[in-house]
Amino acid sequence: MMKEKRFFLSALVMLFFGLCLLFLYNKSISFEEDETLKKQMDALLLTLHNKIEETTHVSLASSVILAKSPHVIGCLQNQDRTQCLDYLLDIKNTMALSGVFENARLHLHTKEFKSFMRLWDYRNESNDDLSAFRHVLEKVKATKRPIKGIEIGRNGMFMRAIAPVFNQEEYVGTIETVVDFKDMSRYFKKDGVELYVLMKNEYAVIANASEYSPNLTLDNYTIVNQSTNGLHFIKSANFQGTGYMKMGDSYVLYTPIVDINGEYVGFFVLTWSESLSLASFKG
Repeated sequence: MMKEKRFFLSALVMLFFGLCLLFLYNKSISFEEDETLKKQMDALLLTLHNKIEETTHVSLASSVILAKSPHVIGCLQNQDRTQCLDYLLDIKNTMALSGVFENARLHLHTKEFKSFMRLWDYRNESNDDLSAFRHVLEKVKATKRPIKGIEIGRNGMFMRAIAPVFNQEEYVGTIETVVDFKDMSRYFKKDGVELYVLMKNEYAVIANASEYSPNLTLDNYTIVNQSTNGLHFIKSANFQGTGYMKMGDSYVLYTPIVDINGEYVGFFVLTWSESLSLASFKG
């Protein structure tokens, strides 16, 4: 009888330790999987940052070079669009053909912070005042130095690079290379990740020259880089800082968009299927 009790107790003890080991093993596996996921998401965020930096860096080089052109200088100095229109149209077409930027836009501003010529709408000669919301133009005039980053204008949220234009020592205005997020979206999509660029709805009054489908409007944000809304499941999301969540069989990673002026104007949101490996993103 005593032997049976000892055997039974020994079996219980072994079972207990076995369950403990199994629990610890599963926790270890879960921890390793979480750590791997976090590292991959860090790499994904770094890739996003690098792509933005790469795009704005090339854009800035474009603006700085064009600011030295006699065509551009004469255009702003003499307030005569014909002096640079054909030249800039040729530059834009060359950029598209070379694959540098498929959808690059060029925009000239006067030294009084008015729109002098939007190359994508060059027949519009309204010279609208930008001083109320394009505060970066004031920074460029004050510092006489080029600047790059994300900013919201009448036509929406874009990556922008602005360079001052001088006629010898005289400041005559600025030229800007404007790039949307379509190429970046395609870059992530090829590896199974969807990128959504969300603008806070409070800035829609500035982007009043853009028409966004009601389908692209969430409760707090508007999707500015997609033609369809794949974020219905987070319609009322109120993101805070950088983080991630799991919604059904999808992961959602988000990080704030800080514009040239240091303001939080929206969020980058990346989504992908739970079954997708992020190993291809090295940062």
